[in-house]
Amino acid sequence: MLRKVLVQIGTLITVSVVAGFWFQTFGVNIFIGIITGALLQFGAFYSFSTILNAYVALKNKKLENERLKEFSYQGLEVTCPCFKQTKQLVPVRLNTPNYYKCGECNKSVSVIIDATTATVTEPLTNTALPTINTELLKNLQNANT
Repeated sequence: MLRKVLVQIGTLITVSVVAGFWFQTFGVNIFIGIITGALLQFGAFYSFSTILNAYVALKNKKLENERLKEFSYQGLEVTCPCFKQTKQLVPVRLNTPNYYKCGECNKSVSVIIDATTATVTEPLTNTALPTINTELLKNLQNANT
């Protein structure tokens, strides 16, 4: 750690002195050149770190969105039973108990999954009006005779 700091300070001083001599060739005082070189280094480092942090933040957001997309296939949006009624997307597995920690109240909450059944309906295949009317007429005629 100390070695890394010393290398960084050495690099700062070396580049600043080189910048000072370079500025001196143009008739600028060497000390102003050294200070300008140091300030340029700090500015360049700040710009680089800002751009790098923005890139990393965007990359993390993209990964988070992809994770949430995959997570939504195996997750369930639930509401915390506390007074804040916070909604969260939590992972759900059918072979283990499902627990999560609420982001607002910080309590552990259990998720109970309930299965229900329903009958499947099939669409009517022959709903043409003339066919129904013809069948009704046939039935009426048979009933009258």
